[in-house]
Amino acid sequence: MGKSSAAPPAPDYIGAAKQQGIDNLTAARQSNIMSNPNMYTPFGNQTVSYSSPTFDQAAYETALAKYNADKIDPNAYYRTGEGGQTSFDQGGFDLANARRGAAPTREGFMTGGGQPTVTQTLTPQAQQTLDAQQRVQTALANLGERGISNAYATLSQPFTPTSVDIKKDFGGYQAAPLADQYGLAQAKTAADTYGLAQRQIDTSGLTQMPTNAGINAQQAILARLDPTIQAGDVSFKQALANQGLAPGTAAYDAAFRNREMSKNDLYNQAALQGINLDMAARQQGLNEQLSQAGLYNTAVGQNFGQGVTADQVANAAIGQNFGQGITAQGQQYNQALAKAQFQNTAQQQQLAQDLALRQQPINEVIGLMGGSQIQLPQFQGYQGMSVAPSPTFAGTQAQGQADMSRYGIQQAGANAGIQGITSLASTAAMAYF
Repeated sequence: MGKSSAAPPAPDYIGAAKQQGIDNLTAARQSNIMSNPNMYTPFGNQTVSYSSPTFDQAAYETALAKYNADKIDPNAYYRTGEGGQTSFDQGGFDLANARRGAAPTREGFMTGGGQPTVTQTLTPQAQQTLDAQQRVQTALANLGERGISNAYATLSQPFTPTSVDIKKDFGGYQAAPLADQYGLAQAKTAADTYGLAQRQIDTSGLTQMPTNAGINAQQAILARLDPTIQAGDVSFKQALANQGLAPGTAAYDAAFRNREMSKNDLYNQAALQGINLDMAARQQGLNEQLSQAGLYNTAVGQNFGQGVTADQVANAAIGQNFGQGITAQGQQYNQALAKAQFQNTAQQQQLAQDLALRQQPINEVIGLMGGSQIQLPQFQGYQGMSVAPSPTFAGTQAQGQADMSRYGIQQAGANAGIQGITSLASTAAMAYF
């Protein structure tokens, strides 16, 4: 029989998982350093520094001493078989070492550290400029507070524009009335001489409206529709009862909901139909009234137009006389008009001055508060990095699966050996008998 080779030792999955966590942290720290370089510009510089981790010396020494105390003794894995032969259980020894795990490292007892600190430093010239801007900003803020007091005092008083008296300030002039010197336009023709437009129309002889007084078409349709719907509700509930559908069941609620939706559709149709009928009836009546009023008013207008023509002839003669008076006093009137226009201009200028004086404190505050803003050099923002956790659970799970697999192999070998011995004993017994 050939000599069987020992199975390879199981990997240290738990130790590998812990080491993976350490490697993740190391990679994240390195990536963090590479992603946040120090920057130096003509306006200043930005540097990034990281705090150092703390090493727990006592915990490390305790863990190392415990690991050394649990050292596997190779002599415990020598086995003596039949015939006094001694063999070394390499598989068991490797399994024990795998369960023992790797020796503790100093990195595993490092805590904290890696806290970034971003420091921005301006050049001496830029720092002087910043200090000067801050002083200016403070001075502007102080002036703004004073301006607020002035603006409050101004706005607390009601706005009263300064009036301009043209007679006192500009030697006012009143133009003499002209129209009454030559007579006023005559209006002998009055509207009521020929009749007035008819406002009320007698529609008693017209065909009656399709609906009764005090009720619209929608109400009339619903008055006929409601008894049918109510009777349908009774029949519908009886039909559901005959089908064995009780209130509260899903089928009953679904059927009842469909019934209510159908009723709602009928009511909506009745409302729309009633509105259309009412609007059509109202428009028809209005058209009839407008038609009758138009015929009457046309006749009145013709008669009134003849009277107006007669008045226009009389007024033309008065207008000629009035025009002569206008020409005589035109120059005097133009002078008065020029003075009135000058008065209006003076009033507008005075009002503009009053508004400017009232708004000046407010504009001063706005100007002060909108002064020069402090400008700082722009640096790259700090970019943090995420650290993947150690896959400890996955490593423990893989370690358990490897141990169970190795245990199964050992059990299979032991069972095969027992079966071989049993087979040999049976063969020997048969040969003896």
